[in-house]
Amino acid sequence: MLQKRLFGTALAATAALAVGCASTEPKVAKEETPSKVSQAVAEVGGTYYTVIDFPQGKNAITDIEKQKLRQLAGAANARGDVKEIQVLAWADREYPAEGQKVGKNDKKLADDRLAAVKDFFKKDLQSKADVDTHNMAQRPGFFAETFNSQDNKTKTSFENIGAAPNDIGSRQALVGNKASKAVILVKYE
Repeated sequence: MLQKRLFGTALAATAALAVGCASTEPKVAKEETPSKVSQAVAEVGGTYYTVIDFPQGKNAITDIEKQKLRQLAGAANARGDVKEIQVLAWADREYPAEGQKVGKNDKKLADDRLAAVKDFFKKDLQSKADVDTHNMAQRPGFFAETFNSQDNKTKTSFENIGAAPNDIGSRQALVGNKASKAVILVKYE
């Protein structure tokens, strides 16, 4: 009987520890932070951010990922008026290398994921902030590069810092992949 009670207590303590360590708190972007995503977010003017995962081939946001978005919105709104929310979404492949052809299905999947996150902020969270989207399944076009659009600046920052690896080589091993993910960042006035 005593062994069952000790086992139950140990199991409960382990579960409590696991829940406590499984934090989905939004991260604060800092340039001195070793995280490549933190550096890229800070470079484009973001303050808070989170990374969410999508099931392969799907644009549905899971309940766990919705909780991350709620926590991001809560932390961001507690700090002040949010000017803009930027969403970078990947398909099920990494950011394409320069000159690499990208399939229509990849572009559509990333667009659908962007729309799902934007809808969640606008409809579910009733956010008044602008939601700016960046399809990370495609590189900036000629005009975006020529006029150095916001899309070009954001994608270039993430790529140059290594937060958007565009090959399967050593860079990916250093920063992890972003396939099937989205980075959501918050900017203030």
